[in-house]
Amino acid sequence: MYRALSLMPLKQENTAPVVHELNADSTKIGAADDNAIVLTDKSISPHHLEIRHDDGIDHLVVDLAERWRRHDATWFQFRDGDAYWCPRHGNVSQLDERNWCPTCKHKRGSLWLIRPLHPGETFDIGKAYRATYLLQERAPKIEPDTSAAPAPKQLSIPPAEEAIPVCAMPLDDSNLWRWQPAGIPFPIFMHHRVNVAITQHAREYSDREVGGVLLGDVKRDEHGQMYVVATHAIKAEFADETRGHITFTHNTWLQIHRARERLQPDKIIVGWYHTHPGWTIFLSQWDLFIHTSFFRAPWQIALVVDPSLDRAGFFVWKDNQVNSPHKPIEPFRLAEIDGWADTVKPRVRIKLTDTVSPVKG
Repeated sequence: MYRALSLMPLKQENTAPVVHELNADSTKIGAADDNAIVLTDKSISPHHLEIRHDDGIDHLVVDLAERWRRHDATWFQFRDGDAYWCPRHGNVSQLDERNWCPTCKHKRGSLWLIRPLHPGETFDIGKAYRATYLLQERAPKIEPDTSAAPAPKQLSIPPAEEAIPVCAMPLDDSNLWRWQPAGIPFPIFMHHRVNVAITQHAREYSDREVGGVLLGDVKRDEHGQMYVVATHAIKAEFADETRGHITFTHNTWLQIHRARERLQPDKIIVGWYHTHPGWTIFLSQWDLFIHTSFFRAPWQIALVVDPSLDRAGFFVWKDNQVNSPHKPIEPFRLAEIDGWADTVKPRVRIKLTDTVSPVKG
């Protein structure tokens, strides 16, 4: 099983989550340097909480005494499956009116909440981070024929869109290729440098899946039509890459965030790309798990490339679900992308720094 905790900074808009894979039986989270996940914020104490793996189930362990001292009543609402544990008296079926162990009488000691975690469950860590618990079969089987594939299980999707700036569509920029088939909720503009970088990355590896993220902008035109512009691509390093799937590890997300902050700090993550060498163009169950877990904004896109066919296809959100995940709408040929720059003459002036891709070729 792939067990992970996705951490989203609450104070930073348009930031993709950092993912920490849960490999150990115990994972401490907090501000202390010896924790497995170290978070720096004054609202987080040195040992705020812990995730323990016991008998095949992950449990969230919270120090309620510490939370009470910090006037945080978030964890004192009992749920089905919860258990309380007092070091003096063992299991506690229910707290008293003071939110203490009822046997402790006048002396309050340590008290722990033990809560089983379920896939897709979210909880806040202090006032700075929101965590999502992720659980998925590792490396699900992928079949080229997806006509009978089961309907994907959807995780929660943000119901409201963030404030998006208003700007006219870049229709006069010949460096941008436009994709907008009928029935798609918004157009996608992809810069030529992204086409070249992704094509080169895909063709370097025919024995395994590779991928990365797409940087750019999301805007609305004067009529309210949302559109996405992919301007740069960053390779996913330190990823687990096999013939059948790709996994973005904790180190992968750290590398992506550092590269974005260093190279294109004014851009946001508008989606991701990965390859299906010899598998054709579709989103597998594992791909859907990645997309619905880490790219849940309604404007975030997925690009799948099959270098053996010289073809690629976009996948987008529509009506709170991934539109047509098993068959891309209007796929395009990579060969056309390769020769596309020779058929047009740029009509805009590009700064020298803009011509350098953040992807190592």
